[in-house]
Amino acid sequence: MKRPCRKKMISALTWTTEQDIYLIENSTVNMAVLLEYLPYTEEQIIERKEALGLLRREWQMRRFRTK
Repeated sequence: MKRPCRKKMISALTWTTEQDIYLIENSTVNMAVLLEYLPYTEEQIIERKEALGLLRREWQMRRFRTK
């Protein structure tokens, strides 16, 4: 069965390229560390991780490591 197309959510926040790079490189770091270095709330960081596909990748890697 095909999944319905997910609509892309455009965040009202503007992330700089440097912030995106930091989030990508440190996506597995504890949330407390990310909150310390990034000027956003936990919900905003999670939203950005989802927009960048980091949550899906994290899930895939966790599944791969448990086998």
